[in-house]
Amino acid sequence: MAEPAAGSGPARVGSEETCGDDAPQRKRLEQTLGQFKESFTPDPPSDAPEVEVARTPATGQKVTVPADRITVDGQGLDEIVLSHSTGVTEDQLDIEVESSRIEGSWYVTNLHFDIG
Repeated sequence: MAEPAAGSGPARVGSEETCGDDAPQRKRLEQTLGQFKESFTPDPPSDAPEVEVARTPATGQKVTVPADRITVDGQGLDEIVLSHSTGVTEDQLDIEVESSRIEGSWYVTNLHFDIG
C-alpha cells in the first residue's frame, strides 16, 4: 500500500516511519483492515487466495476498480461481501479500490467501502 495524494502533493510510497513493523499508522491500518477479513474471504477459504483484477482504464496515474471487477479464487469481491452480509442488497453495496502509479509501480492508495 501507499499513501494517497493529499492536497496538491502526489501519492507516495509508505516509509519505514509509516509502514514499519512498529509504526502506529501501520498498526491502525492492520486493525481496521482486519475487521474486513471475514467479509473479503470467499467460501470456502483457501490458504493462498488468488486475486485477479480486470484491466481497468487509468486516468493519468490513478485507477479506480469496482469490486465486481476483482475476483478472489474466481469469485467476485462484491458477491463475497454480499454473501457475508445480512440485509444488504447488491444495489446498496459500493466498494472500490484505488491504485496510483508511483515511481513506475502500482500501489493501493485508497479503499472506498459504502453500504447505503
